[in-house]
Amino acid sequence: MEDQDIVAYNSTFVPNISINVVFKENPNYGQMKELFNQYGYGFLVPEFKTIFLDGENFLGEDSLTWDDLKFIEAHEISHVIMGHDGPRSEDDEIDADLGAYILLSKSGKIDSIKTLLKQFKNRHGIKFNEKLLDRVKKYFS
Repeated sequence: MEDQDIVAYNSTFVPNISINVVFKENPNYGQMKELFNQYGYGFLVPEFKTIFLDGENFLGEDSLTWDDLKFIEAHEISHVIMGHDGPRSEDDEIDADLGAYILLSKSGKIDSIKTLLKQFKNRHGIKFNEKLLDRVKKYFS
């Protein structure tokens, strides 16, 4: 990935959504970094059906892994599936992680599920419980 400024692929979970992992070599990275700082690891551009992820998080010693990337992708795709299209509340973020759990489970991404479960309490202040999935199951059936 050293020489690349962007890696693009269709989402594992919703193939008509494009995932673009953008690296600092990309000429637009400076502008996009401001958005990553505001929205976290990634953000959706609905009119282009595209999710942009900050590739710089996947480089270096403390970098995120492929399993982390799949978790982040599933989280962002869950926002799309549930129609979260404005500023996101804490409930939206919890629901997106619950949706990610469902998507990752259906896809057999066990290591990505482990990543989600390790981070859930830290991210939301509550322990993951499968009963919480009732909040979002209707979107993923």
